[in-house]
Amino acid sequence: MTGPRPDVGPDAADEEGAATPGGLPATAYAVLGQLAVADVPLSPVELKTRADFSLRFFYWAPAISHIRKELARLEQLGLVTSSPAPGRGLRRTLVHEITPAGRAVLRDWLHRTPDDEPVVIKHPVLLRVWLAGESDDPDRVVEILDHHLAQTRAAIDELRWGRRRAREVRLADRPELRYSGAVGDYVLRRMYAELANITQLRDELAALPTTPRPPFAGPPPLHDYAADPPAPSAGPETTVRDNADDAAARGPVVGDEEGS
Repeated sequence: MTGPRPDVGPDAADEEGAATPGGLPATAYAVLGQLAVADVPLSPVELKTRADFSLRFFYWAPAISHIRKELARLEQLGLVTSSPAPGRGLRRTLVHEITPAGRAVLRDWLHRTPDDEPVVIKHPVLLRVWLAGESDDPDRVVEILDHHLAQTRAAIDELRWGRRRAREVRLADRPELRYSGAVGDYVLRRMYAELANITQLRDELAALPTTPRPPFAGPPPLHDYAADPPAPSAGPETTVRDNADDAAARGPVVGDEEGS
């Protein structure tokens, strides 16, 4: 997948499986939520693919091993079921489905006020910049920032491609996708802000003239958006991705800021 690593994610305790005030790690609720939204049995690989198209832009996309760990936990609690997938060849593949008890637990967690769940910002690029004074090649930080800017532009194009795909498969106007669409708008605003902020940071460190953008200025110009963004390049998960086009629309890729 292209694009930068998300800058907002669970804290280290949750990544190790610590319980939230709701009783489960936040990642467990993310898995339950993906199964609830899909409303069809999914394998760990399919869950991972859907997370790559949605959760990674604002939370994180857990590794398949982590997804399997959470599925085992949830199944033991009676919140999901597993069964052999039909027609998957000789290799035994399990698919998982949320149970009524799982939906009840998920809804209970959704209704809780997250007073004890602080948002943790993890930005490895900024960490490198902060420590650049300890480097024997401090100018290297400008190259790192240029690379991050390119990744952010690619991620924006990928989100916009997903939005266009959502319209093509007629998912963009479904009422139940209103909330994921709103998150998609938030993610795009955050990425545009990231472009503006990192560009200013890069210019400051490179001793280039820069003009601060006021908060009301809107997204910075990138390139000619009259043309369609290119489809993301195919990778090793192309087959799974082709079977999960609607997953791209269920995450932060619903609608289109251009309305084209």
